[in-house]
Amino acid sequence: MANNTPVVGLTDAFEFASVSSPSTYTTLNGVTSAAITGDKVQTEKTTTLATTNGVDTYIASTQEPGSIDLKGLFYPGDSTQVAFEAIRAAGVAVNVKLTYGSSNSCSCSAIIESFTPNLGSADKLSTFDAKLKITGPKTYA
Repeated sequence: MANNTPVVGLTDAFEFASVSSPSTYTTLNGVTSAAITGDKVQTEKTTTLATTNGVDTYIASTQEPGSIDLKGLFYPGDSTQVAFEAIRAAGVAVNVKLTYGSSNSCSCSAIIESFTPNLGSADKLSTFDAKLKITGPKTYA
């Protein structure tokens, strides 16, 4: 039976897998928000001269898996943020997992496209923005 209860992000976590073997998951410290964006099914136009009433018709094509956008607090020297940046610099896909509502999750493989610290000011905290490109299917549990 479906759980129709909305969730609050207080128990959310973003984890990424190490590139070493055996692979282990590490929780990225400081994450304040995560969003999966841009996923959609591509469509191809199949309209012909014989199409009824001249109304366009389409078929489903490939799927765009989308991206993961992260925002968080930047902790200079934090081992999890340093490891995350090292994976970005290596340009390899890693398994990632977003846990929400304490027990629900979305797992996939992704390439870290950017990890950008915003160093703040006298009256603002240092933050980061990160973007990951999902490669392949997502698994929801």
